[in-house]
Order: sequence, then C-alpha cells, then structure tokens
Amino acid sequence: MYWDTLDPYHYVRLHKNLLIVGGEDHKTGQEANPSKRFRQLERWARKRFPIGDVKFRWSGQVMETIDGLAFIGKDPGGLENVYIATGDSGMGMTHGTIAGILLSDLIGGRENAWARIYEPTRKPMRTLKDYVTENINMAAQYAKWVTAADVNSVEEIPAGGGAVIRNGIHKVAVYRDQSAETHERSAICPHLGCIVGWNSIEKTWDCPCHGSRFDKYGKVLNGPAATDLEPTQPARRVA
Repeated sequence: MYWDTLDPYHYVRLHKNLLIVGGEDHKTGQEANPSKRFRQLERWARKRFPIGDVKFRWSGQVMETIDGLAFIGKDPGGLENVYIATGDSGMGMTHGTIAGILLSDLIGGRENAWARIYEPTRKPMRTLKDYVTENINMAAQYAKWVTAADVNSVEEIPAGGGAVIRNGIHKVAVYRDQSAETHERSAICPHLGCIVGWNSIEKTWDCPCHGSRFDKYGKVLNGPAATDLEPTQPARRVA
C-alpha cells in the first residue's frame, strides 16, 4: 500500500485487477455532503492513474488515537482481566500482530518493552494541543441541541431519505422508506447525548461527537454506543 502526506490523505493498493483508492477522510457525522468526498477521491485518482469505470464505492471508520499509535493493554476502565486493542489509525495489520504479542505477555505476567508505548491511559505531552483541539471540536457538536431542524416536517423528506426534525423541544431522527412510511427514533445518541445526523450515502444515522453509527431504523452499528436510538413520539406533521 502507498499513501501520500496530504490532508486529507490518499492511499492506493491493488487487489487482483482492481485498483483500490482510499482517503478523503473526515470525522464521522461531520460531513454534510458525503458524496462530495467520493467525487474528490475519483478526481484525485483519475489525475494519476489510467482507470475506467468505478466498480464499487464504500466508506468505513478508521479509529484514530491522538498520537497515531494503537491503544493496547489493560482496560483503562479498570475491569478485571479485560484487555483492549483499538485505535489502529489505519494500521490494523501491524497493530493486530503487535497486540497478539503484547497482550499474551501481559496476560502471562511477562515483561514486554512495548507495554508502556501502547498503554491505553497514556497522554503524550507533545500531542496536548491536538488533544485540546479535538475535545473542543467534540464539545461544539452539542450546539445541535438548540439549532434548527434539517426540515420542518416529514413531508419534506424524500422517499429513501432521512432527516432530523423537531417535535416540540425534542429532536427526532426520521427515515422515510420507499413507500413513504416513516420510521422515527430519538435523535439523541445513547452514548453521551449528542444529536445524530443523516448520512445520505450510507443510509445511516451518525453521531458527530464520538462516531457511533446506527442503521436507518435506529439499530446500533458501531460503538461507543451500545444500544439503539430510543423510540419516540411521532414527529410533527404539517396539515
């Protein structure tokens, strides 16, 4: 695999007769027009490779730590006999191998020189500015509690689409299926209370605070949320 050093970055690798091109990363739930990312990625690729039609496109989450190294070690929550390996930052093959070695040593009570490097509770001073910036970004997402809804009524949501609307003081995540039937859940992420947003490409509800994702019906797909979006009262409709 090869990648550049742009921000957002790009990478390429081969799979049989396909060229896989990735990148144009953005924070989960913080891109209002996700299809734009695919267009930018395709434009970048066509400038550099003699490619034909795009066969597939998809997106996925990359768990990033503040310093780019995985969290591998004892659960920082203090649970007995629980170990974690996460935050691969796109280097899952490498970190997976390291985790297999490191965690087996920790469980077996053996010394491992990498234990301190990958310690999940570490807070490297050189990344303090980035840590503060990321937390400010996360806190800013709670402003969506008081912002306007995406649309004024469910009738404005196209078939096969979703939007957050207001029902009094509450925000409701509404998916309208192809038969125009609505499926409504609370727009509040059950993890730490952020307001989710509709991902028009993946047809999911995404949390802009900590990256939890839910399917169009509100079923949890990705943590840190561990439960579905809550049921709610039917959303407001116009006459």
